Amino acid sequence: MATMRVQQLINDRGNGAMNQFVITWGFNTVFQSYDSMIADVDELTNTITFGKNWNYSRTTGKHRNIFFRDYVGLPELSTTDGIRKALKDGEVKVGSVVWKIRTEG
Repeated sequence: MATMRVQQLINDRGNGAMNQFVITWGFNTVFQSYDSMIADVDELTNTITFGKNWNYSRTTGKHRNIFFRDYVGLPELSTTDGIRKALKDGEVKVGSVVWKIRTEG
């Protein structure tokens, strides 16, 4: 059984971002803002699932972009435009890995 780890997201100033969490267990890394799952990165299946509130606010977007850039190493998804393109295409290629993109629900 994988151990779950919950940590507060660290912002670009090096401070903990209130109510912004990175949750890891097994092959999954999730970014949660308040009570909403924003993104789930599954490294076993190379699937990224975006929650329905992935673009809820400017602040959520700022923290979501930090998550993709600094926590899971997917800079292609560290902008709103990059995410929109990936959602439209249903995938994003990062190096030699193709990640499937889907939305919750």
